[in-house]
Parts: sequence; C-alpha cells; structure tokens
Amino acid sequence: MWTLFAEMPGLKVNFNKSMLGINIPESWLIEAASILNCKVGKVPFLYLGISIGGDPRRLAFWDPVLKSIKFRLSGWQSRFLSFGGRLVLLKSALTSMHVYALSFFKAPSGIISIIESIFNQKNWGGSEENRKISWVAWSSICLCKEYEGLGVRQLREFNSALLGKWCWRMLVDRDGFWYRVLAAQYGEEARRLEVGGRSGSFWWKELVKIRDGLRVVDGGWFTERVSKRMGDGSSTFFWYDRWLGDVPLRTRFSRLFDLATNKMCTVVDMCALGWEVGGEAWCWRRRLWVWEEELVVECSHLVNNVVLHTDVLDRWQWDLNIVGGYIVNDAYHILTAQTDPSDVGLNDLVWHKQVPLKVSSFAWRLLRDRLPTKLNLVRQGLLTAAAARCIAGCGHDESVTHLFLHCDTFGLLCQNIRSWIGVEGVEPYEISDHFFQFTHYTGSSKKRTSFLQLIWLLCVWVVWNDRNNIVFNKTQTTIDELLEKVKFHSFWWRKANNANYLYGSQRWWSDPLLCLGID
Repeated sequence: MWTLFAEMPGLKVNFNKSMLGINIPESWLIEAASILNCKVGKVPFLYLGISIGGDPRRLAFWDPVLKSIKFRLSGWQSRFLSFGGRLVLLKSALTSMHVYALSFFKAPSGIISIIESIFNQKNWGGSEENRKISWVAWSSICLCKEYEGLGVRQLREFNSALLGKWCWRMLVDRDGFWYRVLAAQYGEEARRLEVGGRSGSFWWKELVKIRDGLRVVDGGWFTERVSKRMGDGSSTFFWYDRWLGDVPLRTRFSRLFDLATNKMCTVVDMCALGWEVGGEAWCWRRRLWVWEEELVVECSHLVNNVVLHTDVLDRWQWDLNIVGGYIVNDAYHILTAQTDPSDVGLNDLVWHKQVPLKVSSFAWRLLRDRLPTKLNLVRQGLLTAAAARCIAGCGHDESVTHLFLHCDTFGLLCQNIRSWIGVEGVEPYEISDHFFQFTHYTGSSKKRTSFLQLIWLLCVWVVWNDRNNIVFNKTQTTIDELLEKVKFHSFWWRKANNANYLYGSQRWWSDPLLCLGID
C-alpha cells in the first residue's frame, strides 16, 4: 500500500521514519518491520507533536509540549528585550506554541500552572536557573486591557474556548467521518450524541461538560449562545432545541415536557398536527390539571406567532456571530469577561497609538507602583532601609511619587514642560491624579488630550531612563537636557505617524500646539 501511494504522486516513502505497531499481532510485527526496515512502535507515540494513545490527565503526557516551549524559549535572550518587547513575544510566538495541543485535549491544572510559570519567568526576563522578581501578578497581566490588564491569554479559559469548537462542529458537521465514528461509539438521540457513561474517553467527557454546561465554574456558556435559526422546521426538535426564546421549551415548560408522549417531534410535525389549544400536537400520558392546562395555553400562544419557511433549511447559529458561526475569540471573551470593567480613564490613557509599546507598558507598571524603585526594593528585602534614599541626593526615600513628582531634581521637568506647552496647574500628590489632571487640563478637547497624554508618557519615560543612567552608568543630565529629549522624541513620534506633517523641528520647539492646530 505504501509503495502504491508513493508511485501515484511520484514520491518516495522513507521507511526509516515509518513505524509499525498499532493493532498488529506481535508475531507478524517483528518480521514486517525487519523486511520494511521500519521502527517497531508502541502506544503512546507522537504524531504532529501530540502524544497519541496516552492519558492527557497525566503530566507526562504533556512533556513534548513543555519541551517544545522550553526549546523555543532557549533561543530568546530576554536581556536584549524591553518589557514591551517581551510582551509582544509572549502574546504572539509563545502563546501559539501549544494551541494545537490545547485544541484537542483538556490540559490539567498542573500543566497550566507550569506553562504559565514559564511564561511569567520569561516575561520578567528570568529563566528556571535565574529567577527574577515578578512585579505584577500573572493573573493581572492576563486580564484584558479594559479590565486593567495587558491582554495576555489565560490558558485555562483559552483551552475551553478551543474545545468549544468541537462542540460547534458536532452541530454543523454531522456528515463528517469523525462524527459518524462518535455516533457509532456512544450512540445518538434527538440528533445529539449520547454521553456514553463510563465507557466514554477523557477527551469525550470533557467535550460533553462544555456542550451540556456541566462545568461548575464556566457554566453553560456554550449552550446559552447556540440556537436554531428556523427555516422549514424539519430538522429542529420542538422540545430539545433552543429555537424560541432563551432556553429550550423542555426547560421553560418542564412540566409539559415530562407529560408529553411525543418528545421527539420536530417543529414542522408539531405544526402540521396543530399546536393551537386543543390541537392534536398536544399528546399527554394522562389528563392535565387545571394549572397544567394554563401552561399549554401559554405555550400555544407562544408558538402560534412562528412562521415556517418551506424553502429554507433550519441551521444552527452562534448568537455572537450569526453569519460566521462559532469563533474561538468570542468564546474566550465570554469566559474571561468580568461584571465590572474598570472606569474609562487612566487605563485607556496609558495606551496611545503614537507611543511605543515599551513606553505604554512602562506607564502601566508605574501607575501600579510596580517599578524597581529603591523603596520597592527595600520592601522586597533586596536593599536596606538606609539605602532607600533618592538617587538625586535630595535626602528623601525614592518612591514613585517622590521620584516623578516631588524630587528637587526630576520634579522640575514637569514644571518646565508645562511652561513649554503653556499649561498651568498644581502638582497632585498621587501619580495617578497627576496623570489624569495633566491630560484633562481645563476640559481639554480630544486632540489636546491626546497630545498631553503623549507628553506625559514621554516625560516619565525620560525621567526613568535618566534615573537608571545615574544608577548603572554614573552619568547624569541636566533638566534642560531632559526637556530637549522630550521635545525631540515627541516631534519624531508625531512625525512618524503623520506623513503630511509640514512643520519643522524649530517650530515644534517654540510652539507645539500651533503645529498641531490646537488653540
């Protein structure tokens, strides 16, 4: 068979990479492997990076995935990347390494913790041998930006969203060979695959939990957002499918469903029999009580408004994307959504399209007081209290608020910037209040707010870089030189994002608001 397959496309089978050993008698296996010069395989074995035949509940099953992640990470030198650069790496390359495995199997909590620990170490520039301080909790980093996080994927929820794709395919790909295999293995009722009891595999049991909403934490996130779009009603079950309202009729009218004798009827059959009050569609295993008859009246009035289209087929729909169907990203946002997102304000101001990511991510840490200032290093036990004095020599402890706002040296930069752009104001004590007040000076317009936002982010970035130059390189610049850096970088940041920018650097140095057309 292999020879015929090779001759058809003109390829050649590499028997050294081939393997025999699946459902083959051992007596014949050794002889065949010797003749064909193949390997004698055994279960479990690797196929496309996934262990086939193993138990995904065991940590050893995930060793190939962990080895792949560690191998890829070994080629990245974190010390050459900024925090923003490592964030990009984390959100793109690293989180895509294990997608293939997570789309097939439910990862145990232990594996999720190990992978997230590896990512967290990489994010802060460390490794297994050289650990660094994690200044922000991983759970906060994984929050969406609207919830004051950095938008890194939460693996547990992402795993569930990927597995939800299989539940969707069970509804729309019933003719597929894989579906027929599952139907033969576990059985089918009301065009729905059975649970399978104890005979079900771990993979199948996890899919059933998602499909039926049996998870304690996630709940019925899948079933609540899948419904049947009515056409001719021939493939929609009247009681079982969610085709009218937010829940199936068997849930909304559970008492009637228990008494019905025609539980497997489709919508078109019920309509043909007559679902008006007293119609033949209502078949019960006993005479109804008065309060039960009132339920029949309610249900009948509900379905009487339904109009069937004989020339259109019924189809399943994902309520969040009626046209495109199930999207993993939609499901992930459902699983990670929180009830009370952060207020619009500081969180949105941090992210500016004209500001480099490394600067915005730095400001994100700054507003949470998660920078390695001397006072924070004392709290971590890395410095003594006597060594917490400000690097500028002003005699105060080096905290975030002191360094950026109240230092006799660096605090002057903000005042000089206010004079440069013509903005007046008092200096609040807290860094977050200062940011908000500076960017919303006297009810600024959207264009002015965007400019002030850029200037503030650049100002704190310049201060922090100069502070680090004093600590590590023993070099210090004057306040006038720092102001020149702010003018220089702000000019080129604006020019890089506006190809039609007409003004030169001299005009920007003298009146930036005029260059931007801001009154």
